[in-house]
Amino acid sequence: MSLILRPYQPTDANVITTWIKSEYLMRQWCADRYERYPVTPDDMNSYHQQYIDGHNSVALTMVDDEEIVGYITLRTPAEDSSEQRLGFVIVDDSKRGKGLGKALVGMAVDYASSKLGATKVSLGVFENNPAAIRCYESVGFHQVIRQETESYKCLGETWNCIEMEYRNNITIRTIESDEAMLLTEFLYEAIYQPEGTQKAPRTVLQQSMIWAYVKDFGKLPDDICLVAVVDGLIVGAAWSRLGCSYGKIDDSTPELAISVYPEYRGKGIGTRLLSSLLDILCKNGYAKVSLSVDKSNYAVGLYLKAGFEILEEREHDYLMVKRWKNE
Repeated sequence: MSLILRPYQPTDANVITTWIKSEYLMRQWCADRYERYPVTPDDMNSYHQQYIDGHNSVALTMVDDEEIVGYITLRTPAEDSSEQRLGFVIVDDSKRGKGLGKALVGMAVDYASSKLGATKVSLGVFENNPAAIRCYESVGFHQVIRQETESYKCLGETWNCIEMEYRNNITIRTIESDEAMLLTEFLYEAIYQPEGTQKAPRTVLQQSMIWAYVKDFGKLPDDICLVAVVDGLIVGAAWSRLGCSYGKIDDSTPELAISVYPEYRGKGIGTRLLSSLLDILCKNGYAKVSLSVDKSNYAVGLYLKAGFEILEEREHDYLMVKRWKNE
């Protein structure tokens, strides 16, 4: 999959409204925000014209290539822009079980943090929607206690709302010299291994083309590495060195690699690591940066969103490049 978030377009409503198969599902999705079922494309666009101003509130559509697969909104609940509130979370119901919900929420959290400067992201979810609750928890949201429970009258019943929050406790910093040995573990995690397949033995790291990414790392003047720290633990890394392996395009262009422990994926950590490393490489005067990524890796969408382009399509991977200067 190549998932990206883009601004909502009025024609998106023609697809999104087809995912709402019953009034029960509609109320779980929007509470009382829409008056009647079914929600039509005109209803959705009318709501947008009235309530989504593009400043204090934004609507985003998730697409896989050109296919619409998800939708979400963010709004500032008060004058304090350090908080963003998620709403109207929905994915294509025909594609459930593929991690789209987690991807959508994770990308929205990252958008709130990186684009809107939020340090806190909140949402409300009905207690009769356990699948959604599990999805939010998998991204890093946790339940918080309100003084008064928010409730809605839906379909002749009283539905209670659970309040959930995500707080950005991620720090991106330069790796310390005595932490460089961790790159061996992150190198293994960077190897694309689809779910359900047998994991490669760690001896695969001994292959020269793979070991080249970390061999004697830090001893070369152009070696750069950033790590992501959560609650004192290093959970991800992004590093670069002058073209060394599968992503090499020439001797003067850095090649980057990025890796996040599985249990911390989908939380925007990879995006922040990538953005921070790209900023450093640009400031250091490099004209471009390259990488290699498996064609089936969801990270392809992350790189495209960051401005990379496919330089060469090979049998199993893409050779990608991001340029800052014309050559």
